[in-house]
Amino acid sequence: MDNVSKKEPTSKEEGSSFFIKCLNQAYVYLSIREHNISELKTKLKTKGYDQETIDKTIAKLIENNELSENRYIKSFIRSNNRRHPEGKSLMYKRLLSKGADKNIAKEVLDEVYTYDYTQELLQKAKEQLIKKGKEENLKYELLKKGFSSSDLR
Repeated sequence: MDNVSKKEPTSKEEGSSFFIKCLNQAYVYLSIREHNISELKTKLKTKGYDQETIDKTIAKLIENNELSENRYIKSFIRSNNRRHPEGKSLMYKRLLSKGADKNIAKEVLDEVYTYDYTQELLQKAKEQLIKKGKEENLKYELLKKGFSSSDLR
């Protein structure tokens, strides 16, 4: 049989097995937890997929609302603050270090960090610091955790 006639579609085509494998690998990662675009691209690149296939995979996931920067940021904030409550400024830096889109991060942080939510986090952070014996430098420690002076008032 002639191998040319049985040629597999190229990675440029959504029907190719290479694209399908890349998409399936992305689903595996997304089934574990939300990812941002940057970290998902990095993980797929590590698995050996070419940039064009990765870009098409990412586009397909976004189109189907299976990958969302907004959802990732909200999930990251909730998860991180559950264990280690932090102020808005430190959370913003964490999100950027994870490769989150800075504009979307700012929007979501403004939405999530309401006065009540910030005060709840602040109280939780105070309690944790007091348990660790850092009551003497409490204000300084809270500022280090990303809470602003106005949050502390």
